[in-house]
Amino acid sequence: MNFIKTKKASLPKKEDFLKKALLDAQKRFDDAYKGLQNVNEPDLIDSYIYEINAATLKYKVLLQEVKMMNDDNRQAH
Repeated sequence: MNFIKTKKASLPKKEDFLKKALLDAQKRFDDAYKGLQNVNEPDLIDSYIYEINAATLKYKVLLQEVKMMNDDNRQAH
């Protein structure tokens, strides 16, 4: 019975973490895109493209995690 309470208590923490991480990935993407628009140096362009790709991948992975968690919650009820 204690295990069930612990699991239920950890879900909101995981949800909060995922929401914050999604917002962070979105902000990193936006910041990198804005930076890319303001540079001409090839190395900086490459750096911003790398940051955009990394933020995009992170966002996709986190979004999949949120979707799986939502599916699990629906099946549990």
